[in-house]
Amino acid sequence: MSQKVLIIDDDPAVSNFIKYRLSKKSYQVKHVDNGIEGLDAIRDFEPDLVILDMMMPGVDGREVAEQVREHGLIDPNRIIVLSGKKMTDEIKALFDIGIHDYIQKPFSIDLLLLRIERALASLKSR
Repeated sequence: MSQKVLIIDDDPAVSNFIKYRLSKKSYQVKHVDNGIEGLDAIRDFEPDLVILDMMMPGVDGREVAEQVREHGLIDPNRIIVLSGKKMTDEIKALFDIGIHDYIQKPFSIDLLLLRIERALASLKSR
């Protein structure tokens, strides 16, 4: 059974490209474009990994990560955050929540795919 990746990102160009590349690698991929739908999708889709945009209108990535931890939806270590922001205290606080990784936009798709594969491999070995 293929591994499931959820993309929560409001930028269709970014999310469609990631979804396309992950689908070509046989991942089962779901995309939603806001934090509220993202929280619902985490509950319903039960992803192995979440690619989470930091800056979204309404419920942003930080709030999604906090809700994930607070309600035990998934292990926050199953989250890779994407952000146009440089490493800030806000991003560092996400690591305190327990996220797996952070990648700054713009990013190399090959780097993202490598980080996804490493994250999934490390989660399997637990």
